[in-house]
Amino acid sequence: MILFFFVACYFMAASQDMSLTRRTIPSGCTVITISKGGNVFFGGNDDFINPDQYYWVEPGDSTKYGVIWIGLPDDPQQGVNEKGLAYDANGLPRFEVNPHPERIPVKGEYYHHYLMQIMHECSTVDEVINWANKHQRFPYMHDQMHFADKSGDAVIISAGADGEMVFTRKTPGDGFLVSTNFNVANPANASTYPCWRYDKANEMLGQLISSEGSLNFNNITNVMDAIHQENSSWTIETLVADLVNGVIYLYYFYQYENPVIINIQEELANPREAGPLSKLFPEDVQQEAANRYRQVTKSIRMNNVVGRSWAALLIISLVLLFILPDRRKGLRFWFPAVIVFGPVALIAKHIAVRQGKITQFRKALTETVGDLVPVSLAYVVAQVILVLKSASGGVSEQHQVMYIFGLPLFAGWIIFHSPLLASAGKMNLLKFLFQRLPQVLVVTFLALAGIFPVAMPLVNMSLSMSQIIPLSPWIVLTWWAITVLGSLAGGLLIFIYENWAAKRGYQAWNVFAGNEVAVTTPGWSKIWWWILISILILLAGLITGIMMLKIL
Repeated sequence: MILFFFVACYFMAASQDMSLTRRTIPSGCTVITISKGGNVFFGGNDDFINPDQYYWVEPGDSTKYGVIWIGLPDDPQQGVNEKGLAYDANGLPRFEVNPHPERIPVKGEYYHHYLMQIMHECSTVDEVINWANKHQRFPYMHDQMHFADKSGDAVIISAGADGEMVFTRKTPGDGFLVSTNFNVANPANASTYPCWRYDKANEMLGQLISSEGSLNFNNITNVMDAIHQENSSWTIETLVADLVNGVIYLYYFYQYENPVIINIQEELANPREAGPLSKLFPEDVQQEAANRYRQVTKSIRMNNVVGRSWAALLIISLVLLFILPDRRKGLRFWFPAVIVFGPVALIAKHIAVRQGKITQFRKALTETVGDLVPVSLAYVVAQVILVLKSASGGVSEQHQVMYIFGLPLFAGWIIFHSPLLASAGKMNLLKFLFQRLPQVLVVTFLALAGIFPVAMPLVNMSLSMSQIIPLSPWIVLTWWAITVLGSLAGGLLIFIYENWAAKRGYQAWNVFAGNEVAVTTPGWSKIWWWILISILILLAGLITGIMMLKIL
């Protein structure tokens, strides 16, 4: 039954596109080359999470070609040299490669010196490929490099599955080449795959090739506009280069109606002062970019507010736990509950332990809180793990199901329910593991059924415009607060079950909280039908969460 459930959840997740973190981690950059007739254009969207980029020019001399650069001096993102060779790259998860120490060493000790040396020494794509085959390589790649020249030739250099470099060439003549954030030679090495930007660019470029008339920079700008980003990362700037005529069109913060036009030869002969890219643009363009930056980063500020507020509520709740009456009763139970749920657990404690007869309602409430603690805590941990794994190399649907469903279930069963309650009830741990499993299944499924509709869309919204890596403690606390909010709905479902169980004398967390003398837990034959109901409710909660995710 459990195996069937996880298989069902996997296929539902795959069919409904529950790849939350894969879609929300900041990733971007789209690079294109297109040639038609006598025209050759190169385009690159620089997508990341910065408010600006840096612009500088390195004039040529007798030993090297001059290059116009955009990015950072220690991390150039784009470049065009005096011979009409253009460069851009797509960020990818790190992949180990064969450095070929027997080849010619590369000048400089850092990763970026490799591509900078290429741009200073090569004038055509053929020369780039020959250069790459003769020189040593850094022992890993975290990108794929896209080069194009004014003849219309283009190549993507990426790491093959065997660790050797692969050269993916544009077909000769009229045609195009596109790269986004998956390795064209090894799609398993991907930040996003499949990629809507890749598909859209191919569609629009194919239409340009098949249409009447010659290409112009407006055609390419329209393509770059259609695939620009404004969410998890945003298009800081766009470069469109007319490689035949030696002209660059720059756009800042997807303001495609306001280009800065640069003649490559004139710029190299009379380079302007290096500095922020934004300074190349008029004041009104800079102001609009600042407004757009504030808009796309609003959830960062919201995460800071929510995270700090939730941290303050947790601290205040812990202080109150120790100064309010009955502070010592059941402390080993209520202390972790208040750590996880803050004021929510504090209110529950006030209701559950106040003077007077311990009613069925109060018993069910205590059981509900105990059931919710491991599920909520494990769900937050699962979110953090998935985000970090996505940032370092992507995460499959199978792993998402394993963490989102499996971690709360097994953490609750192995770490919380069984050892804590077996100890409180002075029972054999191995025997109690089996006895407690049906109860853990029911309460975990019901808790997740309430968490999913709330946490899935709200966590995704908090991710969608946030600077995730390095992972801020405030966004983790925001996810924590969101999960607690979802736990209220899950807690209502669990309370209905625990009220039914309390009527029949089943109790466990009440013993751990010091209210009863014996742990009694329902066996498989008593609650098998509750397990089936909880699975159906969980699937309904998952579907609702996916629907809310798509709506919001």
